[in-house]
Amino acid sequence: MAYQFKLQVPISEELNKKLKNKANEVGFSSVNEIARLLLTNFANGNLSLSFTEKPPKEELTISKELEAVIKKGISDYKKGKTKKLDFSKSIHEQLMED
Repeated sequence: MAYQFKLQVPISEELNKKLKNKANEVGFSSVNEIARLLLTNFANGNLSLSFTEKPPKEELTISKELEAVIKKGISDYKKGKTKKLDFSKSIHEQLMED
């Protein structure tokens, strides 16, 4: 098949290495082969693309109250004040015993 047009897409060396590795991993002979497959299927309507905006990452913040509960729990654990679960009994049984 003679190609009349060439598509040149500048990419970083790192991306090129990743693409070559992935192409080889899934059985393609080259990155160009993957590009032709994607472009052909997109042009023929066999591939659709959609984009959604990712919500911003929320930073985990711990309230002062929760931080105090966690510290107390750790302190109680270190002092041996916490109960250990007996996995030979059901949790329900153990809760009822308390």
